[in-house]
Amino acid sequence: MNDIEYQSMFAVEDMHWWYVSLHELIISYVAAEYRGKPLEILDAGCGTGRLCQLLGPYGNVTGIDASELALGFSRQRGLKNVYHADLNDVDLGDSRYDLITSIDVIYHKAVTDEGRVLAKFFSALKPGGMLILNLPAFEFLRSTHDIAVQTRRRYTRYELAALLARAGFVVEKSSYRIAFLFPLIALYRLCRKVLPHARNPEHVSSDVYPPSPLLNTTLLAVSRIENVLQQKISLPFGTSVFLVARRS
Repeated sequence: MNDIEYQSMFAVEDMHWWYVSLHELIISYVAAEYRGKPLEILDAGCGTGRLCQLLGPYGNVTGIDASELALGFSRQRGLKNVYHADLNDVDLGDSRYDLITSIDVIYHKAVTDEGRVLAKFFSALKPGGMLILNLPAFEFLRSTHDIAVQTRRRYTRYELAALLARAGFVVEKSSYRIAFLFPLIALYRLCRKVLPHARNPEHVSSDVYPPSPLLNTTLLAVSRIENVLQQKISLPFGTSVFLVARRS
């Protein structure tokens, strides 16, 4: 990811509707998994560290990331158990974690073999351990945002579920996110493709920027309604894929 994108993420991650609603959805699954005994948790690709903070009440949290800049932002949050690691070659150990989260990581062009990374997650989880993934959806949504964040691949939930099954996981939840806003976001992304500078990485930015307080509050409310629905059904489309899987 471009360095400026980590700065943007750090600036808005605590309040931006997209991050807040995603983190609340993740924590709802973690809270259901927590039974009073601290969980051993790995956030693989912890970025600027907000999710690690939120996972703290549920156990012993380790964060890893390939970006020293991102880790610096994580440490500004007071996180100490964060380390530099490249998922392509890091040894995550065997049967070590109760829970692994990896949020918008394995889609990145720096990940050379996503199947191998998922196999590492499987081995690193204890039997019965849980994996939570969120990744960008649908190749036709590829736009200037993907150039800025260096996207290698966008997924359908069926493609991602198949990858997890090949790694040995049992998928418990497979759904899209941001379904209510999907038509507007899809139109916005498609329009950005035709910008004159749309293919120049030096002149594009991601969609991560602070919205107005009113818009942010409105979009967060809509996303929270969607989170409640997602607990009951699998949403048929959206801008992200959200999966929960388990080492059986």
